[in-house]
Amino acid sequence: MKKFFLIAIGISVLFLSCKKEPKTILFGGTVSDTYQHSVVQGVLVTLQANGIVDGIYNATYVTIATATTDASGSFNFEIEESAYDAYRITLQKDGYYLSQMVVSSANISPESPYNSSFTIASKATVSLHLKNVTPFNGDDTIRFLFLNNPVSDFDCCSSISRSIGGMNVDTTITCNSVGAFGLLLFRTVVKNDISASRADTIFTVPSDTVVFDVLY
Repeated sequence: MKKFFLIAIGISVLFLSCKKEPKTILFGGTVSDTYQHSVVQGVLVTLQANGIVDGIYNATYVTIATATTDASGSFNFEIEESAYDAYRITLQKDGYYLSQMVVSSANISPESPYNSSFTIASKATVSLHLKNVTPFNGDDTIRFLFLNNPVSDFDCCSSISRSIGGMNVDTTITCNSVGAFGLLLFRTVVKNDISASRADTIFTVPSDTVVFDVLY
């Protein structure tokens, strides 16, 4: 019996020693400002995955790790290998637009760690002051549009032309854009059946409002 007991212990030890430890994947990157081209510290990075997460298949994305970028704009995760289909990375910071991207897991493994560069755009506001300072008659008109605003939820800083008419125009329009960017404003003024057009570049300031006067 004692001999059998010792053999059983030996088999158990052998089994445990042969059991594979779970492998880990190194997943990291660097975050910089899209238009200032400088690294961004303090960005909350959320790593999600779909596929088999914790032994359960998930068609939707499940959060598997979070981190915050350091002084060099870098973040790193060490995650356990699993049969993931894809990863989703979300970048968030006050004063910045949320940024999100999906990365296929096809070429990511313990032997092939992932490291990439990411960008995040700062928020900025434009306060456009329109004033008819030399009115001619009620047919005075100004038409304007922004040619290159990267913000998708355009509000009034749109690439769609907007028109305001009348002699007593004195109004301010506030809209959103990105910081450290040259926003192109194109406008056409019609007075006394004479049309004049011009373009201006409005340089935005991150986390601030730029006031731009259009006096016509």
